[in-house]
Amino acid sequence: MRLKLALFFNKAGKFLQESPIFFLRPSQLRKIGRDSYNTLSSIDLWTGEDFVNLGLFPGEKELFELLSGKEGDLLLFGIGGGREAMVLGKAGFKITGVDFVKELVEKSVEYGKKSGIEINGVVKEITNIEFAPESFDVIWYSCSIYSSIPGRKNRINSLIRSGEMLRPEGHVACFFYWNPNVRSGRIRWKIGKLIAILTFGNLGYERGDIFKDNLEFLHAFSDKEVLKAEFTESGFEVVEFFFPENSNNACALLKKKV
Repeated sequence: MRLKLALFFNKAGKFLQESPIFFLRPSQLRKIGRDSYNTLSSIDLWTGEDFVNLGLFPGEKELFELLSGKEGDLLLFGIGGGREAMVLGKAGFKITGVDFVKELVEKSVEYGKKSGIEINGVVKEITNIEFAPESFDVIWYSCSIYSSIPGRKNRINSLIRSGEMLRPEGHVACFFYWNPNVRSGRIRWKIGKLIAILTFGNLGYERGDIFKDNLEFLHAFSDKEVLKAEFTESGFEVVEFFFPENSNNACALLKKKV
């Protein structure tokens, strides 16, 4: 009896720990993420020279190879300290980097100048970004940026806007959080959905929504077909998927449907 009670309180504690996913609105969930990255320790981590010089990670390298020989204007969502921008800029892309933390954008621009790479830095939420139609040849959603957008509808809207900003024959490099082991139980999902409705909170709450490390919202994808359906509804088709071993940082190369 004592063991069962302990297990119950353990589960209840985890549920309460993730409760912001249910009652916070999408804009508030994004603000939590922004505040988490806008700390001295986080800024020091993402802008440290050792980290920036790591270059591309598995999955990123394979996707980059598919873009080999391609140049032009590249919009980088989540530029951070410039880790990806350094590689992409040296390959010949003209970089426009977006992030919601001013210090990260400034540091990436600074690193770019040292390396002879001109970066147009923009401090803004990626969900509010607007550029003229057909401004870019490639749009790159860094790391798990796509998964940081709460709600399927909001993610699709983001991709639709990206499609409008792409030139003909353009591509989207979409990185997302992949974890087939993250599956919300039916009861948890029903309770969470009810809380969201009653509090006018995260009305787009889905199975797979998590509060990662109590620091940021992420949607964990666990089904390739679900992803393909989301991309298709956004007006894209998948050129290639990449699911690196021992990593949650998966990605897909997308192109607009003709």
